[in-house]
Order: sequence, then structure tokens, then C-alpha cells
Amino acid sequence: MTLSTHVVDFPPAQQAAVRRINAVLARAPRLRTDPWRIEAGQRLSQWLDAASGAVTVPRLRKHGVTVEIRQTDGETPVPLRILRPEGPPRAVVLDIHGGGWFLGSAGLNDRMNAHLARHGFCVVSVDYRLLSERRGVYIDAAIADCLAAAHWTVTNVDDLGAATVFLTGESAGGHLAALTALALRDQGLIDMVKGCVFAYGVFDLSGTEGVRSAGPETLLFDGPTMQADLARLAPDRDEEALRRPDVSPLYADLEGLPPALFLVGEYDPLFEDSLLMATRWGEASDADLIRVPEAPHGFLHFGGPAARGARAAVRHWLNRHLKS
Repeated sequence: MTLSTHVVDFPPAQQAAVRRINAVLARAPRLRTDPWRIEAGQRLSQWLDAASGAVTVPRLRKHGVTVEIRQTDGETPVPLRILRPEGPPRAVVLDIHGGGWFLGSAGLNDRMNAHLARHGFCVVSVDYRLLSERRGVYIDAAIADCLAAAHWTVTNVDDLGAATVFLTGESAGGHLAALTALALRDQGLIDMVKGCVFAYGVFDLSGTEGVRSAGPETLLFDGPTMQADLARLAPDRDEEALRRPDVSPLYADLEGLPPALFLVGEYDPLFEDSLLMATRWGEASDADLIRVPEAPHGFLHFGGPAARGARAAVRHWLNRHLKS
């Protein structure tokens, strides 16, 4: 039970590339979760999902990766996007996308998931219900959908072609992946999960000190509204209730969980979430923390050396734990 921390050391040219990406983000609009932005953002996300699917599916096929759409059973079926590698998979990766709980989709994660599929992993990505105050959809719906997807995955490993499962999530998906891992443990199903990967996850919905002190210079997010934006996920809860482990995994009992990899940029206002969660995880199991200097939240999507290095680090970590 250990925590191993690695700080990425970029050569000067690569660090300059990271700074150029940050300069672009500094001029970009910030993300917020007030109702009109949620609805507008979801319409844009749906359009991007449809447009990217027309491009990525043929491209994936050229690399031997096929796309299959399935859904879970039950009264509220959850759509699943499965990227299958060429040949028998080495393991199954259950992926939970990010997007602040109100944006994103399984299809928009194709670029990152295809990287794993091309290296022999079968990736099951979850299209969980997104936050919508107008429709009365809050965090409990997303949590339920991710757990349904996890149950489907661990009970369909024969069909998926590999008995070993990894659980991954980024940003909001990191939050949902951690809660899913805890639920699988509590239901006696965690033995099939070989490890978890969390990229710049959110683990305290009440807001860590890094979230509370985020200022207007914060990249990607509207810093001064971040704590209020998190509270929108469960509007029936006060600050104390937002710290309960059923929605904030930082405060959960972490015993009995598999090893985990945490990746986070040091310019991320959610940096403290990963640091605290990795520390606690390392007290109960093995944990690795990769800190990326000057990288913002969401860096996996912005290209450049941080994204390329992170994809390779995740792949190497999965390979290492497949052999252990």
C-alpha cells in the first residue's frame, strides 16, 4: 500500500508547447453550469457527436477498430459504445467520459479510446444521462447509469472477449468512476477490476480549497463560480451533505479497492482533488500520481506533449498491471 508520485519533466520545447495551449485557453470562454448554458452546450455536444461519428468510425475501421452500440438491460437502458480491437482483446476498459456532468458523450471520447483499442483493449464507453435542471436530471441519474454499465460489463466479459476489467474516467467521469468502483466493491464485484485510472477527477463536491480559491484567471473554468457549479449537481444538499461519500468519494472508506493511477495538471483548480484522493487511496491500496507541470484541466483533449505523454503513461500503466 503505497503512493508513488512522478512529476513530468518536459524539455524546453515541449514546455513551450504546453504554454501555447494555455495562452489559447486564457482567451477562450469559461465553462459554467447555469441552465441556459447547459441546454446550449448539450445541443452543441449532440451536433459534435453526430459530426465526429461520421468521420471517426471509418477512420477507426482503417486501423482495425470496430464500433458497436449496445445498451444495458432494465427500465432505463444505458447506451454503451464499444470499441473492439483487431483480434482478441487483452482486457476490457470501462470508460466514463468527462464534460462537467452536462457535456460530452461516449463518441466524443473516440480519439482517446481508439488509442487503447489499437493497442489491444476492448473499450466500453458509457453514455450516461447528463445534468439538466430543466428536465430534473441530477447527479443521481448519472451515478445509476454508470453502475448499470459496470454491472453489464462485468457480466458480459465472455462476450467482450476478456475477463480482466479496468475502470477509467476523466474529470466528471473520474468522479463517477470512483463512485462506481466503490459500489462494485460494496456489492462484491470488484475482484474483476484490475485497476482504476483517474484523469483530473473531481472527488469532493463541496469543493476543495483549490476550488474555493479559484480566481478569474483560472483556465477552462469560471473560477469564482466553481463551488456553486458543483453544488448544482445535487441542489437538495447543503455543504455538509455534499461531503457524504455517496457523492464525494474523497470521504469514503477506500479499503478493498484495486490499484489506481491519477493524472493531473498543476494548473488545474481541481489539482488538490487528485492529490488528496491519491494520498488516501495509497493508504488503502497502491496508487500512482502523475503531476504534469503547467497543464490545465482537460489537457488530454488539447493535444501537444501533455496529451501524448498521458496517453502513453496510461497504456504503460495498464500493461504493467495486466502482468502483475
